[in-house]
Amino acid sequence: MSFGTNMQYLRKQQGMTQEELAEAMGVSRQTISKWESDTSHPEMEKLMQICGLFSCSMDTLMRGSLEANNRCDTADYDKEMNRFTMSICTGTAIVLAGVTLLLFLIGVLGAADAVGTTIFLIFVVVAAMFFIVGGISHGNYTQRHPYIQPFYSQEEIDRFDRKFPVLIAAPIALVLIGVVLVVAAEALPYPANFSLDRWEALFVSLLLLCVTIAAPILIYAGMQKSKYDIEAYNKECSPDEETKRKNETIGKWSACIMMVATIAYLLMGFLGDLWHIGWVVYPAGGILCGIVSIIVKGTQDQ
Repeated sequence: MSFGTNMQYLRKQQGMTQEELAEAMGVSRQTISKWESDTSHPEMEKLMQICGLFSCSMDTLMRGSLEANNRCDTADYDKEMNRFTMSICTGTAIVLAGVTLLLFLIGVLGAADAVGTTIFLIFVVVAAMFFIVGGISHGNYTQRHPYIQPFYSQEEIDRFDRKFPVLIAAPIALVLIGVVLVVAAEALPYPANFSLDRWEALFVSLLLLCVTIAAPILIYAGMQKSKYDIEAYNKECSPDEETKRKNETIGKWSACIMMVATIAYLLMGFLGDLWHIGWVVYPAGGILCGIVSIIVKGTQDQ
């Protein structure tokens, strides 16, 4: 990389215009333009001033590649995003596994509601630990590192982009297989020791098992896709006032929706003994949160 390219890179990294850099260096804007186009080079005194201003070595400035040197994960961004992704995926899988086990115990094995509900709540507690610890740790990380210098190569991004369609298509296909099984359950003969309700509950449990496997994969695909968009990360961690207002509004509405969903689930369970189907309020709440997010962002962007 040439001296002029290094100069231009350093100036843009600091968010400086040619006029601002010229003022800091005590030269004209035209001089900066000539340096960046390699039409001319500064004298030794100015070179030392540049190295002091941008905290770089003269050897790298003149003959190296500052952009290449800076394209490294000095903040362990990749490791943090992978850890955060796994904590969210694991928490989601545990919750869905608890729902699946709840339906299987009560609907298929005929276990007491109290037993199934207790086991389900244990799963929820464990999942909550993953969500809380993962969320707080990630929040602390974003506060310490509100800006990440892009470092992923185009080859790395392209490699994941080739995997992404499979990561989306495979879990969706798995869920559709579960749906087919549920639809086919009514047409299939069931054992004499099974009632129709237990038979259908068995296939619904299989559907939920498919969802339990598929949902974390979809979340993993989405979070890993966003991981490579460092520009979006920087914007999210250093938002402007309008973006902050949007996020606060969405957060308040989402919290209210999920609180109502939890209350509805508990009321359906304790008052109507509908533990086996009450779980549907949570995906419904998630969909409503998504709709609210779209409406708020769309309305405020106008």
